Amino acid sequence: MSVALVGSALLATLVLQALLALGFALVVRRRLRLRPQLALPAPAAEVVLCLRGADPSLPAALAALAAQSYPGPWRLQVVVDSLQDQAWPIAAGEITALEATGRARWQEARLSPLATRPEGGSLKSASLRQAFRELDGATVVVALVDADAVVPEEWLTALVAGCGQKGIGAVSGNRWYVPELGRGPGLVRGIWNSAALVLMTLLQIPWGGCLAVRRSLVDAGDWSAVLATSFGEDTSLLEPLARSGLRYEFRPELLIVDRDDSINMRSLQRWLSRQLFSVRLHHPAWPLVALHGLGTWVLVFSALALAALKLLEGQPARAGTLLAMLLLYELGCVALLIVIKEESRRALLPLGSALVQPQLNQALQLLCWVPVAQWLYGVASLRACLARRVEWRGVYYRLRGRGVEQLKPID
Repeated sequence: MSVALVGSALLATLVLQALLALGFALVVRRRLRLRPQLALPAPAAEVVLCLRGADPSLPAALAALAAQSYPGPWRLQVVVDSLQDQAWPIAAGEITALEATGRARWQEARLSPLATRPEGGSLKSASLRQAFRELDGATVVVALVDADAVVPEEWLTALVAGCGQKGIGAVSGNRWYVPELGRGPGLVRGIWNSAALVLMTLLQIPWGGCLAVRRSLVDAGDWSAVLATSFGEDTSLLEPLARSGLRYEFRPELLIVDRDDSINMRSLQRWLSRQLFSVRLHHPAWPLVALHGLGTWVLVFSALALAALKLLEGQPARAGTLLAMLLLYELGCVALLIVIKEESRRALLPLGSALVQPQLNQALQLLCWVPVAQWLYGVASLRACLARRVEWRGVYYRLRGRGVEQLKPID
């Protein structure tokens, strides 16, 4: 492998990534410009929140849901893993307090435990299927939310407006990590998420933490049937949508800011592998996602290995040239990250979420952590490719065809 060949590969990869970032920016700007408006009278909606374990953000998430400014009737349905789960008393206490003080704007809030724990599919998928069976008869749009998503006041309005577009059967936002303390693992997760946001937008990969679907999709039964064996509810959504003659659309104004900074590197690697494992199981774009993660990993660290080899062979000039090319590549990646951050900051403005505009002094910090993010992304992609089982919230699942089955619940 020659220095010229590796340098050309680095340049070509950077150009490709620049084109992806440009495509993302164009999608964000166009969709913000054509942001759908809610048709009145607003249809009845229902928000489903599935819980296993007590997320630190759960009280804030419930308070944010209670404060929704949705102009139509809507209900909240919370399904908790069991009566013994730590989330049960927290959710029950918060809902009672919010309703007692008159701060809850929902018409009704129902809290129920997961009734059965089937062997096939994830526990979250089982909770969703139960919630779908108990939807109110008037519900037209079903919204899903995660306990770590503290949503803005117009969140539900924006979701329902997105679902009201012609031919659109599902819309979602995505995560946007802004770690409060700026610790290394949190920064690495934010860097990876920036790249993932671009791919998820362009490759049509929904995010279940902020997702809405038409009731007709639920009633058709295809999605519920898929959930019976699926690991994730979001990556398995496209095929049922297509069979219903509907499409999915990412809505940039529905980015959800997550300021959590508590993750460590070991937990981050498992988290990354789990995200990618779900895409591998259920989404047709998995080969492209795997190529992106593994290709960048192999390229960057092949360049480092070749530079080390040239030094050992007594060719410091060639090693220096290669390292200079690699540095330019990483600087290019940092510049693209700043572009993505600026577009995401722009996307957050319509619903009132404000972030500090990206500053050039962030570049050095990003430059230090981008290679770490590339390394973890590559390792996680490889692990996702080879995985036969995965752990999620204390439950182990193993592959069974295109789905999963539970191995070892830990309560």
